Amino acid sequence: MKAPQPIPYQGSKRALAPLILKYFPKNIERLIEPFAGSAAISIATAIRKKADKYWINDLNKPLIDLLSDIVNNPERISSSYKKLWEEQLGKEKEFFIETRKRFNNYFRTDDF
Repeated sequence: MKAPQPIPYQGSKRALAPLILKYFPKNIERLIEPFAGSAAISIATAIRKKADKYWINDLNKPLIDLLSDIVNNPERISSSYKKLWEEQLGKEKEFFIETRKRFNNYFRTDDF
């Protein structure tokens, strides 16, 4: 099964995940991903049911807050992104600049 990637970006371990997981033990009580980024390893591990619990960490707090919202409040964050998408149509550049400015001031996950 192909792993869904809510935050794809260059440098992600998404493409390497299957190779990395070959070196994991069969049963993992808790997977700790200290430099999670987009949490590609945790997502790939979860899809393959290789761990019981996950600890996702990264120095980028807004990114971790967004991942937390995706897991704990998926309907809210999905609805917020849908609204953002619809609001930006026809004024994409201006909307991006406004949303980026708001994110840099308030670090709201739905503006990330």
